Amino acid sequence: MPKKVIELRHKVCDYTCMWNGIEDLYQTRLGEDIPDYFFFCLSGIGEFIYLKFSNGNMRRMASWNDGRTKKMYTSICNIIGFKYKHIEGRKFEYIIKRAKGQIDNERPVVLGCLDMYYLSYYPKFYYKEHIPIHYILMVGYDYEKKYIYVYDCGIEEMQKIKYETLEKALNIEKTSLSDKNSMCLIEFDDEIKSIREIAIKGFYEKANQMLNPKVGFCGITGMRKLSKEILNWKEELTALEYETALRNIVMCTGTVPILPNRLLMIEEKDEIEHQAARREYGALLMKLGEKYGFQEWKEAGNLFSKSGIVIQEMTDLIVKYLMRESKELNGLPNMINHIADLEEKAYQNILEGIKYEA
Repeated sequence: MPKKVIELRHKVCDYTCMWNGIEDLYQTRLGEDIPDYFFFCLSGIGEFIYLKFSNGNMRRMASWNDGRTKKMYTSICNIIGFKYKHIEGRKFEYIIKRAKGQIDNERPVVLGCLDMYYLSYYPKFYYKEHIPIHYILMVGYDYEKKYIYVYDCGIEEMQKIKYETLEKALNIEKTSLSDKNSMCLIEFDDEIKSIREIAIKGFYEKANQMLNPKVGFCGITGMRKLSKEILNWKEELTALEYETALRNIVMCTGTVPILPNRLLMIEEKDEIEHQAARREYGALLMKLGEKYGFQEWKEAGNLFSKSGIVIQEMTDLIVKYLMRESKELNGLPNMINHIADLEEKAYQNILEGIKYEA
């Protein structure tokens, strides 16, 4: 077939590339638009993990989100009702042939990770900055002109990419997210689940995981552990290891993992908030609570919004320390405990709101 394009109900929502294609497929099957950040908040946003290592460049790591794509898919694929298969590290020609076959069978495919450096429809990054952690949804191809057609989370209109450009973009260095020339095949169950059903089951499981983690370095328990130990890092680590750990905390509080402009010696105002996406998390819960009559979810959303403000204050304190504008970080334990208090209450409210539903 020389050309084929599949029309979808496309959702525009920045910073959700790893979920955007799957959300497009879901809402097209459902026949209605879904809330912003829905699948992302059910999976990676709102997580917490605190890790310690005896060696390596990153001896301490704490993050209020978990954006590892494969882990996120695994965590909620059964809740949403889809199956997936990652294919990576193959030759580009194989990926194109396999993707084309999927399109011929009316099945769009997720491509990525790929490097935004080669995407001309993002002029801010095009041949300016390498960002090899992006995903797109391939919905068509023109075999004669050697184009593919894609939907991207940040742009409403369907885009086209030349084969030769796509080959460069997919030829990334292997990371914890993916290898080069990667794609993901998605297949939804025959019976599509409602937004309400997914939200109830998904947030029920997430709240229980955060309140009763299986290990002590995750969830609310992990936050409290961090609050007790973070001031010891300076003595336990070398100066470089300590700074690396602090910079990683700051980076991971970004809605996308990026350092604030001040640490990059850029005078422009930050485009990315460093509230660990709690504003987005709170807004989603308030919207769902309003729609389905879960009053406690609206209260939980407000608590996450407050938590985001404290996370921003924590980030600002660390940035001042790293910029040598402050000599101590003694306020961190109380800030982290405050975040834990707010989010513990928020997750309790989520469970209370659906105690007759879950």
